[in-house]
Amino acid sequence: MRYSLYESPHLLLLQGYSQQHDSLVYVLNRERHTVGQRTPSSKPSISLSAPDILPLHCTLRRHHPSDPEQAGDLLVLEPIPGAPIAVNFSEVGGRTVVLRHGDLLSLGLYYLLLFKEPAQAQPLPAQALARLRALPHSCRMCGAQLRASGTSRPRRLHLEFEPGVEDMLVQRIMTLVEPGGDDHKLAPAFLLCLCIQHSATRLQPGSFGPLLLSIAAAVREAVWEKTKELAEKQAHLQEPLPSTSSCLASLLPELQHVVLWMANAIELLYFIQQKGPLYMRSLEQEPDVTGSKESLFSCTLTASEEAMGELEEVILYAFQQCVYYISKSLYICLPALLECPPFQTEPRESWCPAAQLPEELRRVVSVYQTALDLLQKSQVHPEIAAQVLAYLFFFSSTLLLNQLLDRGPSLSCFHWPRGVQACARLQQLLEWARSVGFGEAGERFFRKLSCTLDLLATPRAQLIQMSWANLRAEFPALSPAQLHRLLTQYQLASAMGPMSAWEPGPQDHPDAFKSEDVLESYENPPPIVLPSEGFQVDLEADCPDDSIYQHLLYLRHFLWGLRSKPSPSGGPPPPPVHEGLHHPTPEGHPEGQSCPLAPRDPSRGACEAGSAHLLPSAGAPQAQGPPGRQLGRGNRGGPQAGALHTGSSCLLTPPGTPLEPTGPDWPNPGGPCGKAPLEGRRNGPGGPRGATPEGDGVVPEDEPPPAPSNRSSNADDSCYVFLVELERGPSGLGMGLIDGMHTPLGAPGLYIQTLLPGSPAAADGRLSLGDRILEVNGSSLMGVSYLRAVDLIRHGGKKMRFLVAKSDVETAKKIRFRSPPP
Repeated sequence: MRYSLYESPHLLLLQGYSQQHDSLVYVLNRERHTVGQRTPSSKPSISLSAPDILPLHCTLRRHHPSDPEQAGDLLVLEPIPGAPIAVNFSEVGGRTVVLRHGDLLSLGLYYLLLFKEPAQAQPLPAQALARLRALPHSCRMCGAQLRASGTSRPRRLHLEFEPGVEDMLVQRIMTLVEPGGDDHKLAPAFLLCLCIQHSATRLQPGSFGPLLLSIAAAVREAVWEKTKELAEKQAHLQEPLPSTSSCLASLLPELQHVVLWMANAIELLYFIQQKGPLYMRSLEQEPDVTGSKESLFSCTLTASEEAMGELEEVILYAFQQCVYYISKSLYICLPALLECPPFQTEPRESWCPAAQLPEELRRVVSVYQTALDLLQKSQVHPEIAAQVLAYLFFFSSTLLLNQLLDRGPSLSCFHWPRGVQACARLQQLLEWARSVGFGEAGERFFRKLSCTLDLLATPRAQLIQMSWANLRAEFPALSPAQLHRLLTQYQLASAMGPMSAWEPGPQDHPDAFKSEDVLESYENPPPIVLPSEGFQVDLEADCPDDSIYQHLLYLRHFLWGLRSKPSPSGGPPPPPVHEGLHHPTPEGHPEGQSCPLAPRDPSRGACEAGSAHLLPSAGAPQAQGPPGRQLGRGNRGGPQAGALHTGSSCLLTPPGTPLEPTGPDWPNPGGPCGKAPLEGRRNGPGGPRGATPEGDGVVPEDEPPPAPSNRSSNADDSCYVFLVELERGPSGLGMGLIDGMHTPLGAPGLYIQTLLPGSPAAADGRLSLGDRILEVNGSSLMGVSYLRAVDLIRHGGKKMRFLVAKSDVETAKKIRFRSPPP
């Protein structure tokens, strides 16, 4: 049915965000309209597309007055807490507002709409006309004068939260950004720094230190879990030896997580180092009411230093893992540079695209380029990215030089034509390094290899006329022992007799015969030095990216959800992880926290911090734990965090169980390990949701779930076990899963708490609420942690097989309700 604008109230768009998606007029012809951003789980009747619009931003409801003398209905605006809304340039906050004819409605920073009520049949009020005339020169939200036409209001980052939700908030932030997505990769650092700022300036003294430790432990856990997955994947790739591209591509998803958290740890460390002393000074100035200020100050200072030490350890460890796995790919393709095929037609330009490079060189350059792209896309600090490339150059040069000196005449490059070609390949590689801004590092680390190949590319007639002194002057980068070994092998390859002119002089004679000085050592790599400037996290500046602001709005909404739905024990309950969503739910949905990661013993060791790190290696690339704590900025010393626990109990213990560190060392990627627990996802307000009908916004959490099927009504069915095969649909499998430990049942296990109508799980007809998942694709879940079990399901492929145990009615009733962990 068509409605005339002369009959129905409507919103007239004055300023929008997207010409493609925005409508000029929004007719308000229903009893209730929801306004928000359309997502797979939220379908508002008025859909807006700006990044600061929440999936459910506000509701417009028709109010029927109880007073019969009052003519006509009223339109009431009901905002969602945390949603930026203004009426006539006045912030609404959380209050309900009655809209009048001519009101200007501002939604977020982009949308401005004019409310018109034709039933009133009157011109716009004079105040509304005055506001409209001022629009080109005033802010849409506050009406303030702008410096220039079209300039939007600055967006300052600000986050507030109540005491007691810090751990849940940190864990939620840790799951917001996917490395392969389009989000700003430093969004976690921005948001975690906002948490630190609020805790240090607004909450009770004493909450600042534990929050720092919680953040450092969460970052460390994220890196640790992904390196376990990397080690497991790398172990499967050992035999047969894969190609360079397949080896690096298969490890890239997990490596992205490690690099992402290295980038965020660098920003967090700098923020704590810069702002920590200011926060500590304000704590010192607080009045000592209880007489314990000195003890509180000491504890907070210790926690701050410990958190910084732990973040330094994370940076070092992530750096090591990054160069280790990239070096393994280089280890496969580098030797081909010394075994050049016959001459090919090659471009004469100083630098050519990778597609025109010889195949053996193209593979090497592709590894460097992949590493560089990974670092830049993850927004790693440029100085750290340069140090990663420097280490890769160091490793490449050392490997090739040692092969030349060790294998000698067995390599084709000891024959002059192939030596010339190998020298040309190295020059092309250095040209590439210059083209991406790392020419100086390339010249430095490939200097000895370049000298060696230059010697092999020198014509024989010219070489035999040179004396030892001439050779030392011509190739100064080579040590006497290396030059003597090279000349000896050259004579063998050329079937030459002894050259008396090439005999070491008296001054170099002792050193020339030291065999231990021939091969280059992997134990002297370039140091890791933390940067001192060029950081991106600045809470005083405007928000640099829409995605950061959108994540901030989501967190505000998430915190509102925690406040509005407390558990019986006073804290927000952990919701079931909603299986079947392979992509993060769009921003803006509140949600309870997933099962928390197991806490750690806060006790740590202590040791001194130096000014730089040396990355130890030996021979071919090896994954190693961090050496003695040497990482730091300048000469800052202080206690350092203890090492990660390496025991496997963290994978077999239900969430919420305290764990003690079981070993003093970082994990060895080559050792046995399991996969990381799945990171939580944002699944909407308060937990699982069904399919949302058009115009209804988000489904309320306390909607009663469907009753268990009749099959579970008999006591005998509690022992009934059956096999179910499901194929993922557009929204996944459609099962809401929960750990039995977080229900009145109080027993570990993965149980079905909800079934989405129309989903593959519901359509099968055999599954019902309270059923327990025993196996996933043949893998038993007995004794497996909740997060690990959900991880197996989410990564189990499109078609999956489940072994399910039917539950009785009493069990199903207990699974319906959630209880917080003790």
